[in-house]
Amino acid sequence: VIEEVYLDHGNTSKSPNPLTTFIVKTRQRRYYLMAPSGEAARIWIDVIFTGAQGYTEYLE
Repeated sequence: VIEEVYLDHGNTSKSPNPLTTFIVKTRQRRYYLMAPSGEAARIWIDVIFTGAQGYTEYLE
């Protein structure tokens, strides 16, 4: 289950490009993903968050 999706503003992943790194947080672990650009990262965050939200509503 996806709990959160957000940009890695604090650079917790020690990424060489924190502006394009985002985190998908689940109950078990965090996934650190890197997009080719900041705009692409925001699109991916929106898509993942929207999909997770839709899945949660589907289960209800």
